[in-house]
Amino acid sequence: MNTRRPSPEAYRQALAAAARMRDADVDPHKIALSLLYLDARAEQYEELLTVTDRFLRFGMPEHELAGMRQLVERLRESRLATDDADQVDATLPI
Repeated sequence: MNTRRPSPEAYRQALAAAARMRDADVDPHKIALSLLYLDARAEQYEELLTVTDRFLRFGMPEHELAGMRQLVERLRESRLATDDADQVDATLPI
């Protein structure tokens, strides 16, 4: 990947600008909508990464493993709600 990561401040500013664009309904190319959507998805994946990393390092009790399954299920459900979902994903359990 050759794309440079924005600074935390630049990223916060971009998200704030995207929120203002959405609120003002000035987003003809859906760039603000896309940025806000991808930010929300990234937060979900970061949460899953944290839980998975903890599991791989230390193992975890059944209730924490259940939480990890719920995170994966939420991510799968939002992906299945889109038109680009794979039919196999819809039929296979976690």
